[in-house]
Amino acid sequence: MQWGAHRGRRVILSAGLDETDVAEAASLMNAEKVRDVVASVEIGLSREVTWRVVDDYYLHYGKEYPFGIQFVFASGPEEAQVAELTQMLTDYFEPPSGEEVLADVDRADSVERKRESLVRLGVAAPADEEPRFLAKIIEAMHSGDEQVREAGLWAAAHALWPRLLPEVESMSESEVNPVIRAQATAFAGYMRQEGIVP
Repeated sequence: MQWGAHRGRRVILSAGLDETDVAEAASLMNAEKVRDVVASVEIGLSREVTWRVVDDYYLHYGKEYPFGIQFVFASGPEEAQVAELTQMLTDYFEPPSGEEVLADVDRADSVERKRESLVRLGVAAPADEEPRFLAKIIEAMHSGDEQVREAGLWAAAHALWPRLLPEVESMSESEVNPVIRAQATAFAGYMRQEGIVP
């Protein structure tokens, strides 16, 4: 997903909201649609739409794969203006709070719910490392359940924090499941290619 020089925090869409609601918000801002694609599931997305709000400021919509977690975020050249747009999106869409996202991981009552809540946590992760989010992701990556480990890896792929790279590289070497190990190897390579290093 392409964006401006500064990217705001992703705003998770609550249950009942979808792309139509984002398009409506874009219309209220007189934004022009500039990108509309069915994304590649290999990068963890199944849908991407971007609108130019004004000048070089953008509104982005994404739909995560495989759980269908939907989110929006703003991007543009000036960090302060992006933060202002992000606050507008937060006020408009009223996403779950960070506390709620963290609590969802703890109260998950099945492996599948745990996996989804972990990925949601990764999608909702702030641009700068947040210790409680980081701890949940790392804990999942070391779980005794391989499905939870995989979800932890996916969460890390959305958070994209430098301190996660050693954990990802460790999985690329020691993970017993060859599919997850291959995912970790590919993701570690992507992080280094993008200059995301500790």
